[in-house]
Amino acid sequence: MIDIQSVKEIISDFHERKLPDFTPRIFDLSCPESKIRTLIGVRRSGKTYTFHQLIDDIIKQKVNKERILFINFEDERLLPLEVSDLTTILNTYYEIFPALKDKRVFLFFDEIQNVPQWEIFVRRILDTENIQINLTGSSSKLMSREIATSLRGRTLSFEIFPFSFIEYLRFKNIPYKSFSAKARSYIVNAFETYAHIGGFPEILNCSEPIRLKILQDYFNLILYKDLIERHDIRNHGLIRYLLKFLLINNANPFSVNKFYMDSKSQGFKCSKDTLHNYLSYLEDASCFSFVPIFSESVRKQHVHYRKIYAVDHGLVTAFSQSTTINSGRLLETMVYNQLRRNFQKEQICYYKTKDNREIDFVTIKNGAITQLIQVCETLSAPESSAREIQTLYRAMEELSLNRATIITRNERTTFRQTNQSINAIPFWSWCLENA
Repeated sequence: MIDIQSVKEIISDFHERKLPDFTPRIFDLSCPESKIRTLIGVRRSGKTYTFHQLIDDIIKQKVNKERILFINFEDERLLPLEVSDLTTILNTYYEIFPALKDKRVFLFFDEIQNVPQWEIFVRRILDTENIQINLTGSSSKLMSREIATSLRGRTLSFEIFPFSFIEYLRFKNIPYKSFSAKARSYIVNAFETYAHIGGFPEILNCSEPIRLKILQDYFNLILYKDLIERHDIRNHGLIRYLLKFLLINNANPFSVNKFYMDSKSQGFKCSKDTLHNYLSYLEDASCFSFVPIFSESVRKQHVHYRKIYAVDHGLVTAFSQSTTINSGRLLETMVYNQLRRNFQKEQICYYKTKDNREIDFVTIKNGAITQLIQVCETLSAPESSAREIQTLYRAMEELSLNRATIITRNERTTFRQTNQSINAIPFWSWCLENA
């Protein structure tokens, strides 16, 4: 049974201490009062600190902090926990603040998955109490599909990513709304660093050796907690090989058939069904996205390969030799993850023209293509840049579009042909313009 005195200490500690410092994230977490707000995403992406930002927003609306209950269910003073302990925690809170029984209060439950059958309690109080509920859970034990099933349409889930480039600029206190040459030089310099280290909050002020060690620890946590332990995977060698393969081949096409043959040649025993399951587990843990071809034919989508994108390019640089890092593929990954902050997975595809030329990204809203994006690190090579431009013109013609974008590392120009135009823009500038 939970210790009441410990619960009182935890509640009082939260109300007495200042919120920790945090870098304001850029996203819309608006949620109807009748819904439970749930934060999901890859581990260490900043879900708990996003709670702090939400709490700070509530306090700024002149809400007394006493009306907020924050509980981290990884606090050792609470363990072990049973679902009945949640009622005890809420009752203890109301005993401390009895006047709040008649007011709306805000619950923030961090790592809720540590409480067995937590969803029974959450559903009950949503129906019976004047309460707004916010949840996070570890990706090893609480996936978006399980949240949807457990809470039966009563929740809105928001995916939290590692820092975007603009969030990185905020973290570094670099002004990004100024148009001066000096401000631009700071932004470009910051981009070069961000392009190498990635956006996981914990590593942004670390030395390179520490960054590598932390990201390799993340890799092992994902491998053992999110995959092996969670799904009771016994073929440890194969799942480790798959995870490393995907990082090394980031932003490339992935074929289950080819990987199946490759893994067999490496001495691994598995079936294609097993590989499909492993890929599903990796997507559930928010580690990778697998982007399909744009087509109205479901069969064509299944026949064609999908492209792999890691949730953060810093994981890629941490597991690649400096001589083998493809900076163009890193840039493509950064573009994909920036798009994911504004589009759902199913709204991003790649496209193949009728003569089999590839466009990196098309974005779709309300059934219509809204953007054509090609990633080209540099336009300085005349042959390759001409090829990218002609591919875009062809795709625009096939899809009845008159505008497209090329995202570069640091070049800007515009191409025009009759009524079609292509805007080439540096990644960092594209992020600022779409902030």
